[in-house]
Amino acid sequence: MSNDNFYLDVNGTPIEKFDEVEVPEPNDTDIHNNEFTGMVDDFRNGNVVVVDQECNFYEIEPERLEVLK
Repeated sequence: MSNDNFYLDVNGTPIEKFDEVEVPEPNDTDIHNNEFTGMVDDFRNGNVVVVDQECNFYEIEPERLEVLK
């Protein structure tokens, strides 16, 4: 795994850079408007940085994501 910390998704699956992930419906702290599928770009401050199909970047808590493999 390329990151120093160990990040697990909602199912306990390890999250790695370039994984395809499902981002859930937003909660009160999110800036995205809808559920979407994106790619893991990086890891920052305990969150996973996910990029969507329009090249927007979002920091999401790892336990809210689902790795699609």
